[in-house]
Amino acid sequence: MFRVVMVAVVSVSLSIAMLGCAPGEGVKTSSTGTAKKPAENILPRIDPKKEKGLVSTDGGFPVILTVKNKTKATVTLHWLDETDGSRVYYKDIQAGGEVLQGTYEGHYWIVLDKKEKPIGIYKTPGDDGIILIN
Repeated sequence: MFRVVMVAVVSVSLSIAMLGCAPGEGVKTSSTGTAKKPAENILPRIDPKKEKGLVSTDGGFPVILTVKNKTKATVTLHWLDETDGSRVYYKDIQAGGEVLQGTYEGHYWIVLDKKEKPIGIYKTPGDDGIILIN
């Protein structure tokens, strides 16, 4: 029984360490004892007029982007490739919808409306992030 308990403690400690926080730091609470949400990493919007010349880097650290469409229309998500910055279609995001997109640090993503007009460009950071489409 002692061995099972030790394995569980070691496993939990390793899991916490892999998340980048020390034991006991995984959940922040307020003075009232309620849990606080971690700060959201919202990616800054890059003006679509700056698309020309943008090229995604080759490789980089793998991350997950959460793309939230707060508009009342479907939008499309495109990756700007690493060779010449060409748009590569990835997916539609329904009005009010949210999708997860695996990608890599240094990749550029562009969001287009239904008329293929650019709404915004976003550069993937070195950690998970959120794209808010308003």
